[in-house]
Amino acid sequence: MKKSVLYSAVLSCAVLSACGGGSGGSGSGSGSSSGGTGTPSQTAPGGIYLGYYAEDPKTNPEDPTLGAFVLNMPSSNTSFSGAMFFTYVGCQSENVGVVSGNKTDAGIAGNWSGSLDGVMNTGSYTGSWQTATQSYSGTFTNAGGKQFRDLRPCIQYYIAPNGSFEMFAAEKLIPDTFQISLSGRTLSWSNVNGSTIALVYVMNPQIVQTAGNPVIWQAIVPASGSITIPQTVNLKAGTDYLVGVALTSDSLQRLAFGSKRFTAQ
Repeated sequence: MKKSVLYSAVLSCAVLSACGGGSGGSGSGSGSSSGGTGTPSQTAPGGIYLGYYAEDPKTNPEDPTLGAFVLNMPSSNTSFSGAMFFTYVGCQSENVGVVSGNKTDAGIAGNWSGSLDGVMNTGSYTGSWQTATQSYSGTFTNAGGKQFRDLRPCIQYYIAPNGSFEMFAAEKLIPDTFQISLSGRTLSWSNVNGSTIALVYVMNPQIVQTAGNPVIWQAIVPASGSITIPQTVNLKAGTDYLVGVALTSDSLQRLAFGSKRFTAQ
């Protein structure tokens, strides 16, 4: 059975939330890695960054998935620690763990631990600032390796042993021709050749500053088309939100990512 689990993740100088079960991914369109094009002699920028993680389809071919990944990166070299949230779609409840890490010039690295459906998981992550794409990217690992969860009659799924992530500044569009539109609660985006999967989510940028989970809704849908944010999602009138859209190929290779601010009516 395909897994319908979506993990949400948040990092900040005070709070860092990381994706459940060592999720990360197959690599971005820019070739995400823990090294690469960072500028080690210069401290990478801070602020709200949002993007995605992708489980590695090579090590988890059964049901690799995408999830929201959001961070509030400190502008200076400093440590960060806090809470991590594993949030499922369906019958599972939210699980909470802890993360610790450090930002050093262009690099970020640390460890995570938390209970995922009653089983303790631990792992590490490492990443760096990529000058070419103006993004933070890197990889996650799970010390427990690949794991199978049988939660029938609700769901069965695998946790990937590793993966990657990539995050961009708020309202950044990659490529710059990529467009996102919102009319009421209906969200649409421009077509990108080769894309088959879309990760779509809404987050509250104010909650990134706290210990809460800023991702209030997320879904995986076909890359072509649009989606309507359900009425059950509580968008408070007058509140500013960010919507993020990642388009990937079948192998979870990132082909486009963008985010857009909007004020709920």
